[in-house]
Amino acid sequence: MQTLKRLLLACLLPALTCACAVDGGVVFDPDKPHHGDGSFKSAKQGSFWSHFLMRMREDDPPPPAPAEVASIVSEADRQLIQAPAPVPRVTWIGHATALVQYDGVNYLTDPHLTQYPFYYEMFVQPRYTQPALDFEQMPPIDFVVISHNHYDSLDHRTVDMFGDSVLWYVPLGLKAWFLDRGVSAARVVELDWWDSHRYDDRVEVTLTPAQHWSRRTVGDTNRSLWGGWVVDIAGFRSYFVGDSGYHQRYFREIGRRLGPFRLALIPIGAYAPRYFMSSAHIDPAQAVDVHLEVGAEQSLPIHWGTFQLTIEPILEPPRLLVEEMQKRNLPLDSFRPRKIGETLILD
Repeated sequence: MQTLKRLLLACLLPALTCACAVDGGVVFDPDKPHHGDGSFKSAKQGSFWSHFLMRMREDDPPPPAPAEVASIVSEADRQLIQAPAPVPRVTWIGHATALVQYDGVNYLTDPHLTQYPFYYEMFVQPRYTQPALDFEQMPPIDFVVISHNHYDSLDHRTVDMFGDSVLWYVPLGLKAWFLDRGVSAARVVELDWWDSHRYDDRVEVTLTPAQHWSRRTVGDTNRSLWGGWVVDIAGFRSYFVGDSGYHQRYFREIGRRLGPFRLALIPIGAYAPRYFMSSAHIDPAQAVDVHLEVGAEQSLPIHWGTFQLTIEPILEPPRLLVEEMQKRNLPLDSFRPRKIGETLILD
């Protein structure tokens, strides 16, 4: 399988790199004061050529053992999830998908409820842990926040499930994709960094900066923006980082302008090898930095334990997170690994 994969990459490379040469309509603008420095370099990390060289250099990790998979999964409390939430709570559905509930409001982050993190199933491995809830088991969802257009965060199959039943919050440049899939224009709110939108008189949603990049097809690099989301529900402030490399100024500014946060959803996985992934994804030690810099009272580690996107072993991200929290003498319960399906109650 490893040999076949490398042959496919070698055959596809010339066509893909030629297709990538056209890059008009870029949304991210490093000359904009509110976009600032530090992000555009991560688009270079996303070139097919650099990805090809990395995959040729690195071996795939061994597949996760059944015992490893079982150790990070628990059955969701569906009765609790369907009940009102008088205090804030969050359930990790898997990967970057979390269900946040409070005071009659239910929202999802980057919902991915299907098997593959790509359009063509033959090129990628399926998820090795299943979503804690399927579509039919979800409570009524008010709105969804999308961090960017990569396939593990924006799953077209899941978008089709929800359709017009929710309000979609998306970064600048991504609304047209939803309209092409049949979602009504009135059900998509497109924002630039630091823009806010009132969902109702109690809920405000704000798009925040992140160091990442976007691409859905070979010719649309950075034609839509990316970012994290801050959601304020009657004073309960939560922050979904999305995908991001470590950018201290961004995170400190988010904490200063919009924090502190009762809850932060912080990625800890898909970081290896660091020479390739550091511009686009934080590692567990940097996740602790983010936890502190944004002023999070409670953080949930996400973006691990579902898809084999990079080369670190399945249980390495949570192990390194625990080690980093202990090394800094920080209270582990404020930012510790949770199981897929586990509900964290913020009372």
